[in-house]
Amino acid sequence: MTISELKIRAKDVLKSCYWMALLATFLNTILVYAVDGVARSITSLGQEQIDYQRYFEYIADGDYTRAVNYIESVNSNPVLSLISYLLSIAVTLCFTNILVVGLKKTFINAGKTHKVDIGDLFVPFKHYKETFKTMFFHFLYIFLWSLLFIIPGIVKSYSYFMVPFIVAENPKIDTARAFDISKKAMDGEKAECFLMHLSFIGWYLLGLIACCIGMYFVEPYLQATNNEFYLKVKNKALASGIATPEDFGEMNVI
Repeated sequence: MTISELKIRAKDVLKSCYWMALLATFLNTILVYAVDGVARSITSLGQEQIDYQRYFEYIADGDYTRAVNYIESVNSNPVLSLISYLLSIAVTLCFTNILVVGLKKTFINAGKTHKVDIGDLFVPFKHYKETFKTMFFHFLYIFLWSLLFIIPGIVKSYSYFMVPFIVAENPKIDTARAFDISKKAMDGEKAECFLMHLSFIGWYLLGLIACCIGMYFVEPYLQATNNEFYLKVKNKALASGIATPEDFGEMNVI
């Protein structure tokens, strides 16, 4: 299927459940920002925050002088900023990543039933240990590749595109198996997935013009299209023998 066809299928799913899908994506965003904001406010004390992602990239590049100069240029307590940064990562690992899987679960089920159940957002918390483990490595691998340069991180994020979806369908899948399926199935698909996401830029720019509020209205469309792309690559994995129905916690192809 082409990108246009995937979008048509996504629109068809959303025809009967758009407003509930909007509520699901909005609630997901609010929960993520609220919890992360509380964690950061504990240590920020209103001071300027150090961008440790940038700092670690300088270190990875071997540019230690630039790293030191950056820290000194920011009017902030390095210790408190580091604690705030680590707290933010902890929130991502322990909470945000689980909600990411929950959002995938929500749209996977919406694709099947054309209905949105807000409770699906929280289903992965019932399998917290397994979900946390796989999504921890999902975050870690992309983070480490991003330290090399931005491009490798982006490429790897597309290689691991399927991982949150696979965990949403089968939280008990072996972590290495989930990554293996995603890497093999996304071989030859990464560029199309990137172009699919690129095709939403116009929508997001319109949303940005509308006082940023419009961006929330685009999110269900993007998530539904992501799900259609996942189903396409999943069926490819099943047809080619890369994966079995059991890998996705089922016996039949969607």
